[in-house]
Amino acid sequence: MEQQQNQDQNQDQNQDQNQDQNQDQNQDQNQDQNQNQDQNKDKQDQNQDQNQNQQQQQQSQQDQQQQLSPQQAQQLLQAIQDKEKQTQEKVDEKKAQALKSRQKEKNW
Repeated sequence: MEQQQNQDQNQDQNQDQNQDQNQDQNQDQNQDQNQNQDQNKDKQDQNQDQNQNQQQQQQSQQDQQQQLSPQQAQQLLQAIQDKEKQTQEKVDEKKAQALKSRQKEKNW
């Protein structure tokens, strides 16, 4: 009987130890998983930051490429002024024609 009690106690102790070990292992695994998730999140954040930096650099390069040199700006301004001058001359011609037609009508 004593032997049976000892066996029962040993079994209980073993079960308790096994449960404790299992709990410890589960906790360790959970901690490892959490650490892995945290590391993955950090890597994702770093990748996003890198992507944003690359996009900003590309945008900056495109902006620089789109800027006009002083010569190009001067040529563009000259072309616009020439076009404006041509348009103004056409308007003046039409005004002059309108005045001539009025004068002809009033000559009686």
